[in-house]
Amino acid sequence: MSTRTLSNKLIQKIPFIVGPTAVGKTATAIELARRLDGEIISIDSRQVYKGLDAGTAKPTLRQQQEIPHHLIDILELTEQISAGGYRELALKTVSEILSREKLPIFVGGSGMYVKAVVQGIFQESVTDETVRQKIKSELKEKGSAALYNRLVDIDPDLAIKTHINDIKRITRALEIYEITGKPPSEHYKTQETDSPFPYRIFVLTMEREKLYERINKRVDQMIADGLEDEVRRFLRSGLRGDMDALQTLGYREVLVYLDEKCSFDEMVENIKRNTRRYAKRQLTWFRNQLEATWITVSEEQSISDVAEIIINRMSGED
Repeated sequence: MSTRTLSNKLIQKIPFIVGPTAVGKTATAIELARRLDGEIISIDSRQVYKGLDAGTAKPTLRQQQEIPHHLIDILELTEQISAGGYRELALKTVSEILSREKLPIFVGGSGMYVKAVVQGIFQESVTDETVRQKIKSELKEKGSAALYNRLVDIDPDLAIKTHINDIKRITRALEIYEITGKPPSEHYKTQETDSPFPYRIFVLTMEREKLYERINKRVDQMIADGLEDEVRRFLRSGLRGDMDALQTLGYREVLVYLDEKCSFDEMVENIKRNTRRYAKRQLTWFRNQLEATWITVSEEQSISDVAEIIINRMSGED
């Protein structure tokens, strides 16, 4: 890749800005893009879907107009994308951005996508629609606990790292096993390890109570932005059973409420609680799975301050 120059500082690696939900990744990446003449690549497994807006904290239209954003709103809700499929799109996007002599800047919280981009995927990363529908039927009939128990039996190593409510990851793991006859963990051991480009990963974090406070405010904003109405629109489409995206954090709790299995206040509190738990799991995953530079963001620091820290470290001023 070509290098980028900023105030006589040499930027030689593509940055990844990752971290738990609500920590300030998007704002930081936008500030970096302003300073480094960059374009942003979303590395989020839900922002790829059209219509998932209120519940995924997508960049606003104004933000997307100011700084080009990529791999947002590229799939219909009924479509599927694997980590391998995302990797192909990401590498193509990186090439296109570099051809414009801009700096690609990845931002998001989907750890498996980050790992797929920088480390590659195993050779047998295949899909089979018949197998997928069979697993979906089993999920509907027996519930997520039964599928999770199957994962424990076939791949205990992966099961330990997977939450019982992470339906997408559980069903994908079972699909891989049924197609290939091998547990996913065996495949991951043989995946590529050479990165397609020089990179540096920055994990943003902050003091836990402050992060949890930001998460609670983020959820209140999601509700104010019309999360419930968003889910109602999806249900009116008649495609609920085929939309895995609706079984993810924020959306599944609204579905429970709309099914009249909890009150509105309980729904809001469930989203906040589950999001806090998810943020904790994200931090654990990043710590155990990625070689990264960690930046603890304090309440006193501005987005500009955080961006400056990243720029200094990218240019060798560690």
